[in-house]
Amino acid sequence: MGRGSLNFGFLTEDARISSRKFVAVTILSSSTLAWFFLSFGFFQEDIFTRITNDLFWVYAGKALYLSFGAVSAIAGSSISQRLNRRTLLWSWTIFGVLTTASLAVFHGVLFSIIASMLLGISFGLGYPAIMAFLTDCTVPEERARVAGIIFLETFVFVTIATVAYQIFNLGVLGVIGLCIVLRSTGFLALILDSCNGVKEKASSWRTVFAHKNFILYLIPWLMFNVASGLIAFSLGGFYQDPNYEGALRMGNTLHFLTAGVFGFIAGFAADRFGRKQPIILGLVMLGVSFAFLGLATSWVSVLVYLTISGIAWGFLMVVYTAVPGDLAFPGSKEKFLALATIIPFIIYMSLSGVADFFSVSFPAGALSSILSIILFVSVFPVLRATETLPETTMRERKLREHIKKVGKLIQETEETE
Repeated sequence: MGRGSLNFGFLTEDARISSRKFVAVTILSSSTLAWFFLSFGFFQEDIFTRITNDLFWVYAGKALYLSFGAVSAIAGSSISQRLNRRTLLWSWTIFGVLTTASLAVFHGVLFSIIASMLLGISFGLGYPAIMAFLTDCTVPEERARVAGIIFLETFVFVTIATVAYQIFNLGVLGVIGLCIVLRSTGFLALILDSCNGVKEKASSWRTVFAHKNFILYLIPWLMFNVASGLIAFSLGGFYQDPNYEGALRMGNTLHFLTAGVFGFIAGFAADRFGRKQPIILGLVMLGVSFAFLGLATSWVSVLVYLTISGIAWGFLMVVYTAVPGDLAFPGSKEKFLALATIIPFIIYMSLSGVADFFSVSFPAGALSSILSIILFVSVFPVLRATETLPETTMRERKLREHIKKVGKLIQETEETE
């Protein structure tokens, strides 16, 4: 590795990303994601009930938040190829901070509608550019590893913010303040690195959708998010039952923690063994969690489901942050990343929102069985897809490890003699 590169043992084996870019891309990505999880998590219960007491407009606001997040991600994937990335990210981060701060000042139904749309834009518009920055400053054999560290940082931020909210009883203004701090953290990354990319001629959406290997990878990810969103129609009944309050609180905490920890592990596994194995494992684990939830309805089954599903989310989120960058060709990075990182997640959140809005619930046994089958079937497109981590890279790594083992064995033999 060259001068200025990272040097933290197993974390940086074969790493080529410089320490400056590593810190910049991880802070910028994780602070944005943590801001989204926190703002959306407290959206209904705290933030928007303060702005408007009408529950209908609170639910409508959540829908607008997600819809504008998806639409702006598509728009942002095209805009970022025409604008200077640094300018876009600075403007977008400032916009996000100001939009978040406005939640503490304004009230009323009209503002709740406008704020919901602006929050969606604050998330979606620049996120493809952040992921393109990650792609530009990493090579395939380290990309998933860096993505794993990003998601670990994200859930550490979310956990710290949530614990601070509970311990200090911060209230609505405190939540908004935490969101502002998280989003403002992105400025540190922009000060540390230019975050610019190489100007490329933009590719059309048609060429992206015509990429067979990308579609084979995208289908299981879409099904994963659809299944995760639909299970909310069963979980809704648990959230309304006070007997499950403790299990849900503990389970949601474990869900985030396991997603962060196992996302970190998945990043290393994906860079070592390829992308397909962690994807298959994540799909199977979510299917198992659904099956377990349907076997017996109890606080234990809910707790186990949330924990195992967190592991599954960790595996899939990290790998699907790396795969679009592996497959993208010049001028297409932002489009691949918008489709793979934003849209499926918006589908999941939207389905969950529909379940909350209509207060509809289905028996866990009936729904979980169907969803488990769907997930197991979604493994087949992954099996047909071509591995995105170069086979030569995996062979070279195995050869280097073998040489190291032989050298260590020779050294030990000489020492004993």
